[in-house]
Amino acid sequence: MNNNTMKIFLSIIFCIIAGCEVCTQTSPTSPEAMKLSAEVVTLFQQKKYDEALPLAQKVIEIQVRESGKTHLSVGQAWRNLAYLQRRRGKTDEAEKAFENALDIYELNQPLAAADEKLFAELLDVVATYQAYAGKLDKAEKKLQRGLELQEKFYGRDALETSDALLKLAQVYQLKLEYDKASPLFLRALDIKINKLGGTNDETRYVYSNAYCSLTKSGQGEQAVQLREKIYPKELDADARTSKIPRIINGGVINGKALELRKPAYPAEAKAKNVSGTVKVQVTIDETGKVIFACAIDGPKELQRTSEIAAYNSRFSPTTLEGKLVQVTGVVVYNYVR
Repeated sequence: MNNNTMKIFLSIIFCIIAGCEVCTQTSPTSPEAMKLSAEVVTLFQQKKYDEALPLAQKVIEIQVRESGKTHLSVGQAWRNLAYLQRRRGKTDEAEKAFENALDIYELNQPLAAADEKLFAELLDVVATYQAYAGKLDKAEKKLQRGLELQEKFYGRDALETSDALLKLAQVYQLKLEYDKASPLFLRALDIKINKLGGTNDETRYVYSNAYCSLTKSGQGEQAVQLREKIYPKELDADARTSKIPRIINGGVINGKALELRKPAYPAEAKAKNVSGTVKVQVTIDETGKVIFACAIDGPKELQRTSEIAAYNSRFSPTTLEGKLVQVTGVVVYNYVR
């Protein structure tokens, strides 16, 4: 998968989860830096990011001058600057600032409990940037450490832990290591079901990932059992109950597309003369947007580009008895050489 395709795919399934974002200094610091830091927080909360930027930069200068480049207070100041740059839309500057902050937190191990939580957050954010850049091995290592910390802070069965499990599993999925991804997805799903219930949108998103991973790792029977657990038969379009289902099964839905994107033909697949039909299981929200896509059948070399095409397609919103509903279905792509 090329870099542009990686970024498109990640922009759909992978989001940066911020903690408390900009916050006041907690490590020992000078009165001037403390005052400026408080002003940065106020301006950030008022969404005056450009006004806050020079103050945040000034805090770093003061902290470096008074405490040295590797003092934890400098790491906290870099973290604040990173979130400001992110809100300003300066992705490269934000990424570099996050990395600076993480490096300093690494140098100050072991950390106090509050700082350790910020360290876990920085691991998560930097891992996300690395995944966007295609540096999946580096992202994997950071997310593994982050998962260990989340389990330490919140316990193995907490929602925070399920989110950490989901993100690490998605990296394994991107690496096509479905045997590693599946058990993590299933752990995350169990937590979501226990905490949020089986019909919650977050639960069903994790379910979709788990179903896809199980299917691609050759565990189709377990995937079917999982589907029956989350989407009972009464959700089929032909079934009618007194309660309108939130999700219906639309079968093959190519004909319902307002815009059906044509998948790219991977160069490596062309070189091998790979052709055939790829079936992509999708979930479409009430607006007609594809919110999940998983190639469940067809040549492996053609599956990822088919998923990308499905994600970028648009469908007609579906109504049932006058109410907008989500739809699951299959999009079929034919590759001919």
